[in-house]
Amino acid sequence: MVGDTVNTVVNLGTTVFVLSTMLAVGLDLSIGQLREAIGRHRLMTKSLLVNLVVVPILAYLLIRTIPMAPSYAAGIVLLAVAPGAPFGPKLAEISDSHLAFASGLMTVLAVVSVVTMPVSLALLLPGSVTLDPFAIGRLVFGVQLVPLLAGLAVTSLATPVADALYPPVQRLSDYSFGLLLVILLVAYIDDMVALVGTGALAASSIAVAGSLLVGYALGGPPRSTREVLATTTAARNAAIALFVATTGFSDSDVLTVVLAFSFLGVVSSALIAAMWRRRIIGG
Repeated sequence: MVGDTVNTVVNLGTTVFVLSTMLAVGLDLSIGQLREAIGRHRLMTKSLLVNLVVVPILAYLLIRTIPMAPSYAAGIVLLAVAPGAPFGPKLAEISDSHLAFASGLMTVLAVVSVVTMPVSLALLLPGSVTLDPFAIGRLVFGVQLVPLLAGLAVTSLATPVADALYPPVQRLSDYSFGLLLVILLVAYIDDMVALVGTGALAASSIAVAGSLLVGYALGGPPRSTREVLATTTAARNAAIALFVATTGFSDSDVLTVVLAFSFLGVVSSALIAAMWRRRIIGG
């Protein structure tokens, strides 16, 4: 059982991580990158379809097919409906893929998720799990969209200021993520080990594999955009999912599953991105 002090530290650390991460994204994103991503109408439509419809439906089918506790099912659904991985551009750098598209796609997904996340949660959560979708929408808007738009505004109106602010804000994001990860692993490692045999890890693994495959299949024809859509889709937005899990759910099992699911998604995406880069170098 995790104590109240640890919960308070986790909540604070998660908030700092999400706010600093989204602000850093806005400070580092150019309007040109955003326009380029949006201008790829066909590709953007398929990207939105994969992230906002296909992955959530896949998660819903998995929790209906694989027996598991409602709190575990809620954690899987929560991460599945959280698109726009902040790690997307970093994964694109690792795989030497289309960085501008990765940054633009992440931003578009972060904006639309303010509406799609609460709606998807209301539709797909197990019946025994109750949640206020309007409260979730306000949370996502406040900690994800507001700092992102603030960063974009600074970038557009005062580029030198954005260039000066980006390094310390990005360091805050990196340091808060590292500290949060250590705290979460120490506090919840036993709970994550206990997931073995519950069906939650199997469902998470299938969801990650399916996200990679569908993203790659619909991200083409260029290899560079296929790889972006595959890794961005599989990684999901662990930042906002962790925040919602810690502030919107009273059952800590939801957070445990989000941790395990996001770990599988980010690590798998990073390993595959590194493999793609080695293939390019080797070729």
